[in-house]
Amino acid sequence: MNTHTLTQTWQALKQTPALADLWMALLQRYVRRALPWHARYAATQAQRCDARLASQAQGLLAQLTPAEPWVGGEQVLLQVAPVWPGLAQATEVLQALVAVDPGDWLSWLYLARCCELAPQGTDNAATNPALREAVLQALAAEPLLGETGHWLAVWRLRSGNPAGALAALQAVLNQSPQRHGSWLLQAEAHMQLGHTPAAEAAFAKAGESQNPGFLGLLADVLFFNNYWEQALQVREAVVQLQPNHAGALLALGQLQSKVWLSQQAEDNFLRVLAMEPHNTQAQVALDDLRSSGVSRPQFDRALAAFEAHGVRNNGLGAARLLMQSLYQDHLSAAFVAQLHRRVGDAMLADFEQTYPHLVQDNPPVPGLPLAQGGRRLRVGYVSGDLHRQHPVNLFMLPVLQQHDHSRFEVFIYHVGTMHDGYTRQARACADHWREAHKLDDLALHAMVQADQLDVLVDLAGHTSTHRLGVFAMRGAPVQMTYLGYPHSTGLRCFDWLIGDAVVAPPEHDALFVERVARLPGSVFCWAPVDQDPLQADATQPVQGPLVFGSFNNLLKLSDTTVALWAQVLAAVPDSVLLVKAPVLRDDAVQATTRARFVAQGVDPQRLQFRGPTELSEMMQEYHDVHIALDPTPYNGGTTSLQALWMGCPMVTLEGANFVSRMGASFLRAIGHDAWVAHDAQDYVRIAAALAQQLRGQAWSRHALRSHMLASPVCDIAAHTRHIEAVYEHAVMQG
Repeated sequence: MNTHTLTQTWQALKQTPALADLWMALLQRYVRRALPWHARYAATQAQRCDARLASQAQGLLAQLTPAEPWVGGEQVLLQVAPVWPGLAQATEVLQALVAVDPGDWLSWLYLARCCELAPQGTDNAATNPALREAVLQALAAEPLLGETGHWLAVWRLRSGNPAGALAALQAVLNQSPQRHGSWLLQAEAHMQLGHTPAAEAAFAKAGESQNPGFLGLLADVLFFNNYWEQALQVREAVVQLQPNHAGALLALGQLQSKVWLSQQAEDNFLRVLAMEPHNTQAQVALDDLRSSGVSRPQFDRALAAFEAHGVRNNGLGAARLLMQSLYQDHLSAAFVAQLHRRVGDAMLADFEQTYPHLVQDNPPVPGLPLAQGGRRLRVGYVSGDLHRQHPVNLFMLPVLQQHDHSRFEVFIYHVGTMHDGYTRQARACADHWREAHKLDDLALHAMVQADQLDVLVDLAGHTSTHRLGVFAMRGAPVQMTYLGYPHSTGLRCFDWLIGDAVVAPPEHDALFVERVARLPGSVFCWAPVDQDPLQADATQPVQGPLVFGSFNNLLKLSDTTVALWAQVLAAVPDSVLLVKAPVLRDDAVQATTRARFVAQGVDPQRLQFRGPTELSEMMQEYHDVHIALDPTPYNGGTTSLQALWMGCPMVTLEGANFVSRMGASFLRAIGHDAWVAHDAQDYVRIAAALAQQLRGQAWSRHALRSHMLASPVCDIAAHTRHIEAVYEHAVMQG
């Protein structure tokens, strides 16, 4: 094939874009020219046209050897700033390609994006002549109507430019209103901008597709944006289109499980296993569902898988194993800490295998900002949870709003998929917002390094949105973990963990691989963004049954917790227990939970169960609770502070590690040490004494809130100054 026939191939694709042979011809040419961006696009289209070509296409791609200027792959097209060293060289190569092949659509398309990313570049074609020329040429050569604008919108949206994405999509959807993928992009862009009605209309247009694969993507996006019911409807539509497809049934079951439709989810997992008895995903999901996901037998299986296979191919995942360990009431603090070290070392070894020569264990460099002329300290946060009512967002957003930008330059690397009003508030707090959820660890690491940070802060630990690989590569001289994970990470690439003297006292230093920076007061600061009004105080002591309550995730109701609460009910005869958790919307889960308490001698008539409600409604339900009971070994975090904020006294059992000492941290910080128990007998005694107190005199919820407001737990300005002091100290000390 000569250069002329390459242009002819693109012209032929304009007439028959679904002809796989033409895409394969392009793939072969691009592989010979060592053009990985072009080759991967052509391979994807060839496989879409004919799935039987997958093996051949992948074989051709395997012949590609990464070379300058293409190292970094298509990830560089998503950069917010021109951090890619090969940008200028790639632009020159693309210009040379279109000079000899003026009908090469992909080269014009990639050239257009490079023009946007260039220094002083812009996505406004009116002020960027090079971009205007590239776009016009791409539009003339595109094989599918709207493909040029669609991809420009993809790159702009993923790099944090939703307004630019909408501008690119306007002409696309006017010309090709059946491009359902473009409607989905438009919906996401509107969501990021807070245009809810427009987003909902675009989601509806995207839902008109009859493509099962695309509808699955739509369901995921709807779910991530808190449209759960609509996501369920789309998943159900996929199953109607593919009634005997195990993957469609599994995805529906997984979504039903996430929205607490447990019985329906179980039915679908069983259907999948009837079709495919060895489907590991379905079996694991079914086990999670039946055992609340953290049962001792399941944890033991996960541990055995790690022992046998390390962090790779263990069927469950290293991060999941560590999360499960925090819920186990039969493990000692020393064992859990040692497990985190072992898994952490294995994860670092695995990262090093994946990215040879990049994983580093370099010590931090003390005094770096002073050596650079006393500039502002550059602090970066990595989080995918700055949205909705996620606990990380509830605690982190007030800190971001309080940062002293005269002394600190704040970078936020947003690795999540959801944008809402809270996300926009967080973005407004950043000096530099990096939209990074589509970047792999290597590309995100390059972005972080280009920003020349002093401190990089992890806000996820081993939770689902973590980007621990970036920290394994040492993205900044000082690396910290804070807020998102109530334990040591076990990863030696972290220099510091931010805690306090209760959750991580000096005598517990051996439980942490990180050095502990101890904040005064509590590690968490409660600065609610919503009003959550209190009802007028009762003028009489509690009349009728006294209500103990817990609004914690049901996973936290360990066997020890159930037995402890049963003892409390026995010690306070005229009392009931109200348990509220999202999964309790399911009757089968209620029955299982009720049976656990009955086995401890509790009369089922003394149990009240409630499922999920909207946040403001849930907060008002605390008025139905007289005394909050904290679970163990995984204490409540957000829920404990919510209960206290709504005027409920709380009883907690001070445990042996971070996760089981959070309740004690809160109560000691607000001056209620007397509500902190040291053992089970003490826990029952305190609960009974509080019950007697509330029966003897009227209780003022307003007084507890006022007391809390006057404590360090609610002093967000001081809390933020303390965190900033931690950053400065860590940089100076190394």
